[in-house]
Amino acid sequence: MQAWMIVQMVISVVLILVVIFQPRKAGVGGGIFGGMTRADRSSKFKNLSLLGKLTVAFSVIFMVMSLAFAFINA
Repeated sequence: MQAWMIVQMVISVVLILVVIFQPRKAGVGGGIFGGMTRADRSSKFKNLSLLGKLTVAFSVIFMVMSLAFAFINA
């Protein structure tokens, strides 16, 4: 169990770093409050940059591991 917790901590640090290194969009604060452009709504996973794909992948892994820990410890 300890090894899985260490893996999750590493994944969370990598996820934070990937999000920090993503370039900003033109509307600096628009996305913070839910403002989306038409391009944001119509884009697909294949149109994402490498950092965008890594963000999606690490966030899904982090979420699945968190749910697994919750069910195991419940």
